Amino acid sequence: MKFANVKELQKDASGIISLVEKGEDVIITKRGKPAAVIYPLSEDTIEDYMIQHSPSIRKKIAEGLKDSREGKIIPLRDIIKARKRA
Repeated sequence: MKFANVKELQKDASGIISLVEKGEDVIITKRGKPAAVIYPLSEDTIEDYMIQHSPSIRKKIAEGLKDSREGKIIPLRDIIKARKRA
């Protein structure tokens, strides 16, 4: 894990991103205090990140789980069975 302040980030953003691409987390400090973190993100992990950090996505997942618990959904296997019979 590396640390960089805001001035270093402004001066060498490309170099800091290169570190991140190599797997390093970089904590950005502002006036000596942690302000942000930059960490590696890939196409495989972006969905997980979005789910964890998007209130609207988390809300939709919670609504879907609630509907499932309350029996307000039709399982896919039931839809497939019904289509095969039709």
